[in-house]
Amino acid sequence: MLKGLIVRAASLFFCLKNIRKLRLRGFPFIVHDLMSAIEIEGKVTLNSSPTSNLIGIYQRCILVARDGGRIFLGENVGLSGVTVYAMAKITIGKNTQVGANVKIIDNDFHPLEPEARLENDRSRIRKEEIFIGDDCFIGVNAIILKGTRLGKGCIVDNVRYFSHIWV
Repeated sequence: MLKGLIVRAASLFFCLKNIRKLRLRGFPFIVHDLMSAIEIEGKVTLNSSPTSNLIGIYQRCILVARDGGRIFLGENVGLSGVTVYAMAKITIGKNTQVGANVKIIDNDFHPLEPEARLENDRSRIRKEEIFIGDDCFIGVNAIILKGTRLGKGCIVDNVRYFSHIWV
């Protein structure tokens, strides 16, 4: 168990810019490849422990940037048991709070065409940037899908699915 924690902690230093501004409550799961990046503008809190948000966190925070994906977290962002999975670009603006168990995904994970899935042709995975503006609040269990743009001050009610522009 300890060895796994050390490996995860070591990988944080290689994939994150401004790591000193990251406040961890529990152990997040952070993955990236060499073509991808996770950037933190200012103080960011990742709540990954069940006791860090008593509404009920079902999982630790998961940040994944792969295949050239970029994740940008602005000043004073808070995430609680959230999955952020980028193969294009996901931007979360300053002072935005993201509720427990939210999923923010800018891709389809696999090609939709059967022949491309059989060939595992990752170049045919559909992806589109997600932008979440400053001062937003995203409620519990919401799912934000590729192509979504949320303007400044947007409030997303709990258990909602977004895949288009809201300003």
